[in-house]
Amino acid sequence: MKIAYVTHTRYPTEKAHGHQIARVGEALTKLGHDVTLVSPDIKNAIRHEHVNYYHLEKGFEVEKIQTFDAFQSKIIPGRFAFLFTMQSYRGSLKEYFADNTFDLLYARSPLVLPALLSTKIPVVLELHTLPKRGRSRFTALCKKCKRIVCLTTPMRDELVSWGVPAKKIIVEGDAVDLERFVNLPTSKKAKHHFALPADRLIIGYVGSLVTMDKVQKGVEILIKAMSSLRQHYPNAFLFVVGGPDLWIKRYRALAIANKLTDHDFLFHGPVRPKLVPDAMAACDICVYPSPVPTHQYFKRDTSPLKLFEYLASGTPIVCADIPPVRDVVDKTIVRFVHPGSVSSLAGGIRDILEHPKEAKERSAKGLKMIQNHSWEKRMKRILDTLS
Repeated sequence: MKIAYVTHTRYPTEKAHGHQIARVGEALTKLGHDVTLVSPDIKNAIRHEHVNYYHLEKGFEVEKIQTFDAFQSKIIPGRFAFLFTMQSYRGSLKEYFADNTFDLLYARSPLVLPALLSTKIPVVLELHTLPKRGRSRFTALCKKCKRIVCLTTPMRDELVSWGVPAKKIIVEGDAVDLERFVNLPTSKKAKHHFALPADRLIIGYVGSLVTMDKVQKGVEILIKAMSSLRQHYPNAFLFVVGGPDLWIKRYRALAIANKLTDHDFLFHGPVRPKLVPDAMAACDICVYPSPVPTHQYFKRDTSPLKLFEYLASGTPIVCADIPPVRDVVDKTIVRFVHPGSVSSLAGGIRDILEHPKEAKERSAKGLKMIQNHSWEKRMKRILDTLS
């Protein structure tokens, strides 16, 4: 098929969704489809070709559509800039698809739906969240799509409660580039690469520190748990890989305030995608923390890339038990802990250290399970539902 993959954001981007966009496009190409990624032509500080930036094995065409970039205007207030930019982009999309023929339009944002549905080409919408306003209009647009892909079961259930037919929706979480986790370095080599102490127990977190620029993902809970854990395991060492820099500074200060010293932790900052598996290989335990799930991101929306990557690395995992992750793992694969609980998180880490045989069995089961969650298999499952 000739597929247009339509995003409303700049591409490439340093944000996590850019990685997901790249992997979906690559997977569709590997499946034999002719893929064009369509994105707005707005200011982008990244100058690298997307194939090199995301280390893709299989490239695809990128079409940047002329768009009025209101963010660069001196007379349009910031809170309106996004609205003006999207209005311009939707108009440009209609013109683009009037001149270019595709068999399928694949979108990851409701913002582009009106323009895409007007083309009469079948549309698949992949949802990463649900809109806070305009529920009736959004539901009507969803009903016109060929298929709706929800990342999680809680998201699907809510969408059905809004009136979207269940038969139109499938649940497919994110996935992992399994090839990147073949031939991982030994723990010793990985620790040496990141200048980690070879004789310490490395407790790791690999991923962005916040989502939506300000919603914390639970690293503050992990820091406090490490302070508690070191009372029983003084050789435990915290290794955090990810940004942004502002939050690294805040978390360093929090670590010091919780009586950790510079010899007890390393906030490394972001690494290139190809080094993510190496960072996980350096860890004795990988942690997926979470605050108490009051925000919709933790209650309904998240399908965490880091959890899929943790599983592919074969490292024992301590995971906050929040509703969305239940689509992927259960207690036979990860050591669940209560979200938002410092004592539960510290106890989960201790449990893995004190019961290594059981931890190894869970990791082995997780590694076997994750083989079915490559990007290619994910996208094939989605496309197979269209026939």
